[in-house]
Amino acid sequence: MPELPEVETVARQLDKKLRGTNVASVELLQTGRETPTGKKFIHALVGKKIKNIARRAKLLVWNFEDGTAMLAHLKMTGRFVFVDADYKPGKHDRAIFIFKPVAVCSRSPGRALGTGRDALPRLVWSDVRKFGFVKFVKAPELKTVLSCYGPEPLQTQAHGLAERLKTPKGRKVKAALLNQEVIAGVGNIYADEALHRAKIRPTRRLGTLSEDERLRLAKEIKKILCESIDQGGTSANDYVDASGKKGNFLGFLRVYGRGGEKCRDCGTEIKRIVIGQRGTHYCPGCQR
Repeated sequence: MPELPEVETVARQLDKKLRGTNVASVELLQTGRETPTGKKFIHALVGKKIKNIARRAKLLVWNFEDGTAMLAHLKMTGRFVFVDADYKPGKHDRAIFIFKPVAVCSRSPGRALGTGRDALPRLVWSDVRKFGFVKFVKAPELKTVLSCYGPEPLQTQAHGLAERLKTPKGRKVKAALLNQEVIAGVGNIYADEALHRAKIRPTRRLGTLSEDERLRLAKEIKKILCESIDQGGTSANDYVDASGKKGNFLGFLRVYGRGGEKCRDCGTEIKRIVIGQRGTHYCPGCQR
C-alpha cells in the first residue's frame, strides 16, 4: 500500500501540474468506487477550479476554490497517472479526468483551440484490486474526515511525535505506528524500517519504551520519510508516481521484505512475524 512518501510524491506532482486548472470532464470507465456514484459524481466535479492538491495521512486531498474537495485513497494498488490525448483505456482503469487551464477556459466559445486541446492534462485513475476510492465532499465533511488522523510527522517536532507513543502502555509499538490516529501516514514499510533504525523490536509494548527510545524512534520516523520522499517513494509492489515511474527507495530498505536474509548491519538473519495481521520484519541482533 502506498504510504506517506508515495502519496506525498503523487500529491506534489499533481499539484504542480493541476493547480489553478478547471475540471473539464470526467469519464467513468468503471463505477462503484466513487461517491456519489455515476453521473452525480461527474456533475459534482465538472467545472470545479483546483485550489491545490495536498496530502493528509495517506489521503490525496483535491481542494477546490469553493471549499469543496475530492478525497482519494489509493489503498493497495490505486494509481493516478498522466497520459497523452491518444491514450487507450486499460482493463483496470476506473476514470479519466481532463483539465483546462484558466487561460483556455477564458477563450470565447467560438474560438478554435487548435493544438491546445491535445495539451490539456489528462489523468487516469486505475486500480487493479479495486479497494481505492474517490469521494466528493463539502467543507463540513472534509473538516470531519481530516480531523480523524493523528499529527503529520513531517510537520510535527520529534518530541511531539514521541508523546504519541506513550499510551496505551500495553499496545505493541508496531501496532501503534500502524494506527493512523496515533501518527498519520506511517504504514507497514516505514514502521519496520524506523523501528530497525531506532533499534527497537516491533513486539515491544509502549509502556516498556524509555523516553530516549521514544524520541529516537520519532526522529527516525521523520528521517526515513524524508529520505524516501527524496527518492520518489518505495515501489515494493504496484506503486508508480503520477508520471508512471517507480520509486527508488526499495534498495535502501534494511529489513522490510528481507525475511531470511542477513541484516546489513550485524549479519543476523532477519525474522518475519505477524503483528496486527501485517507482515513484520526485524533483526533480532540489532533490535532489542
